Amino acid sequence: MFTLMFIIEKILTNAILGLFFAILEKMPEWVVSKVLDSIGKKAEPVLPKGVMLFSPTCGDKAIDLAHQRLLISSAFGSYFTGLLEREQSYVYLKGQIVVSMPVERRGLEPIQSIYWALQYPRGPRVLIIAAEGGMGKSTLATKIIRCLYEEQAVDMILGDSAKTQRFDPISGTVIDIDPAYYDPQTFYETVYSQLGLPYKRGEISAKRAVQEIRNRIEGRHAIIAVDNLESVSQGAELLNVLRQIASRDTRVIITTRSVSGLMNGTTDILLIYLKPISEFSDAHNFLRWHIRTHADEHPGLLALEKDIEDKRKVGRLLKHTGGIPLLIQLVVSDIARFSWDYLDNLPHLFGKALLNFLYHERWLELGNLGKEGLHARRLLQFISSEQYRGKKITFERIRRWNEEINSDIPPQAGLQLLQERFLVVNHDPKQGNFAVFPSLAEFLRRQSPVST
Repeated sequence: MFTLMFIIEKILTNAILGLFFAILEKMPEWVVSKVLDSIGKKAEPVLPKGVMLFSPTCGDKAIDLAHQRLLISSAFGSYFTGLLEREQSYVYLKGQIVVSMPVERRGLEPIQSIYWALQYPRGPRVLIIAAEGGMGKSTLATKIIRCLYEEQAVDMILGDSAKTQRFDPISGTVIDIDPAYYDPQTFYETVYSQLGLPYKRGEISAKRAVQEIRNRIEGRHAIIAVDNLESVSQGAELLNVLRQIASRDTRVIITTRSVSGLMNGTTDILLIYLKPISEFSDAHNFLRWHIRTHADEHPGLLALEKDIEDKRKVGRLLKHTGGIPLLIQLVVSDIARFSWDYLDNLPHLFGKALLNFLYHERWLELGNLGKEGLHARRLLQFISSEQYRGKKITFERIRRWNEEINSDIPPQAGLQLLQERFLVVNHDPKQGNFAVFPSLAEFLRRQSPVST
């Protein structure tokens, strides 16, 4: 009798479980997730060491922004937009990336663990990339966005770059603004505009903004990017709003120089630190990438291909630059113009102080090159100004500018001087798509307008 009752109970249990899972299959995915979460959380999968979930080249392809380009360039500026549109704009340096969460201990490379965490349904939905200026925060952020695009995990880019300048569409001028001017309301205004929603400053609460933005992007796979969060007044408040907007289909990527006051009590954020380059292997890979990327504009770099195999020379370069990628690029460009003895003439400065010194020395050098140098100065200020207007700066646009100022100096001569000294970036070798580093744009704002 007992055996019969046991058999009947087992049959009924299996039938009920079968019916339960059959019903689950018909439910929306978010309902299933809630039900399973209430039953019990599954342990996150442990991955075998050395596994590659994504191709190492994932994110190397450029994104065709199509109809989104105007919205993206007006929000982020030409520099960030150009990084999205340029192929192979990032070189992976394993020793530079530090992942704060234990996902890195699963046997994945740091960059692989980032991709995995952003795609894992129960993983963190907000990614913060923290580092000092010149470390490549925006470059890494755009690499990640391009990879998610390539994997069809993203079909919409939203967000903004907190700037210390804004473009006045009526007067056509670029206006300096107090960094404290940029607050969460400014961010809402930008995103509402991108989504085609009406917005009136001061009348939208954070709660309402979260709801309306989430409703608008429902059914889309969106990535929300916030560049330069440290420039935002009440940055912690904006971060809290972004955490509420983030969902299973919406991820948030933030770059910042400081995480002070942002991480209190947060467990749903993946924090990435970028360290200075310290290992020879990383430095060698970075220098090789720099030479191959910029040799067309600065042919002298090719003469350094053998030199970067020398650990002693590379070690001296790291010592004088502190291992900061942007400083390495600027200094090695000067080594290509002069010699390795150039390192002995550098002052004992580091970080931003050394960066400003290098920009200042190059600016003075152009001033000593006569008419061509002054023309190059003026061209550099033009590129920087157009960048903040969100304009695409092509060869044709530069040619027309050259005619507008009635210059008899070929623009290519000025570009050559700038690319050798200031690393003016060209994202499109065929038609031209020029941009300057944000730190250079900041330096140029402090210089008087040039007239020739």
